[in-house]
Amino acid sequence: MIIQGKAVAPASAIIIAAELILNPDGGIECVLSSVEDNILTTADSELKADIGNITISRALGAIPRSFTFVNGWTFTADDNAKINIWLRQQNKQSWLHKLEKNSIAITASILLSCLSAWYVINSGIPAISGMIAQSIPPVVEKHLADYSLEYLDEHYFTVSKLSAKRKSELTSLLNSINSAAIVYSGEPKLLFRSLADTANAFTLTDGTIILTDKLVALVQDDRELRAVLLHEIGHQHHNHLLKQLVEASILSVLVNYIVGDATGIGDTLASASTLLLSLEYSQQAELEADKFAAEILLSQYGSTKALEQILIRLGSDNSTSPTWLRSHPDTSKRISAINRIAYIKSNDI
Repeated sequence: MIIQGKAVAPASAIIIAAELILNPDGGIECVLSSVEDNILTTADSELKADIGNITISRALGAIPRSFTFVNGWTFTADDNAKINIWLRQQNKQSWLHKLEKNSIAITASILLSCLSAWYVINSGIPAISGMIAQSIPPVVEKHLADYSLEYLDEHYFTVSKLSAKRKSELTSLLNSINSAAIVYSGEPKLLFRSLADTANAFTLTDGTIILTDKLVALVQDDRELRAVLLHEIGHQHHNHLLKQLVEASILSVLVNYIVGDATGIGDTLASASTLLLSLEYSQQAELEADKFAAEILLSQYGSTKALEQILIRLGSDNSTSPTWLRSHPDTSKRISAINRIAYIKSNDI
């Protein structure tokens, strides 16, 4: 097989018309059409090689392929099609073509991709989000908290019906907890709202804690409220809310990039994936906040019973919803984790 092209001398800009002879046995020979005497001595018989002793450039679209000999001479072909046919005959396909036929390599690549994705989702994104969240200035935290509270008051919350005396008692309780836990740099802020007969507590980005009337009515004594407040302080201690906001943004961009289309199906898949991963991160945050509260309760009162009791009472409200669609872990899982913390602490003592 003869390929027309051009040859370039080593360390020179001299271009010479040439032919490349590709033999069925893998031998390669470059024949120069004409050379000057001082160049001929360097080329001579050295423009012969076999396929294992020559460098062949990879196929990149319509870019001409080149053959580089050991003495530095380079032949550039005018026709890639013939070269590709000859290479297939020599069974010298690119590593990618070989990989496509290697089932073990394909399986290993899939496993490696899955492990890499798992690491990014479980460790990489949370770590990056944590660093970004730590760098967000307090003025932004305050702005986000004010905006969130304004939105919630407009669309969901109604005015609390708790008495001024009860609000004062609970505010004093939070102040006493903060003095012992030393979490907030400033004075902690506690707000009271009513939320459609819902028992819950919320933490805003600036550390403000919101208690609903039904939650206050649900607890049996202030020890359980102390456990609830410690849990919310735990969210602030770990900067969960800001981290989750950053995580959601990263996940949204990442999933949309992977899906890679603007169709309705692509948007739906991206939204669903982001939601499920965000719920998973949220469940991890709840377990961290539980751990924070449990450790302080154990150190100050020697028991996590109050935290366990309020979790059981709160968990009964959403026990029928699927675990994978909850922003909070299953109650039994949370209590088991708290019991493990208590067991470890008791053995340390």
